[in-house]
Amino acid sequence: ALEQRYEASVDPFRQFSRAERQRKYNEMSPMEKIVFIVAKTTLGSKEMRTALFFYVLAMHLLVFSTTYHWSHSSACDLNSFREGHDALAHFHGGVPLPETPGGIAAAANAAAAVAANGTG
Repeated sequence: ALEQRYEASVDPFRQFSRAERQRKYNEMSPMEKIVFIVAKTTLGSKEMRTALFFYVLAMHLLVFSTTYHWSHSSACDLNSFREGHDALAHFHGGVPLPETPGGIAAAANAAAAVAANGTG
């Protein structure tokens, strides 16, 4: 065992490989070194890869469930939205704000059309 370790330490191919790795590491920019260290730490063991997989899975499930919840909540109902948030109703087809391009004329036309049709 001692003889094998000695031979490995004087093996010119291993020495060259180590020297090349060190040379390439020294040529890296600071940002590349940070990415390299983080990637080596994160992907270096099976436990870390498994933890990273479940973390990414949990984050995706959180985003999907939050999106589903928001898209199916009562806040997305247009009528309740208009009642509670008049200032944002123009995003959902309400009367345009006066500040928008053509807003005053568009708001007057929309109000006249609603009055003419008798719909509210």
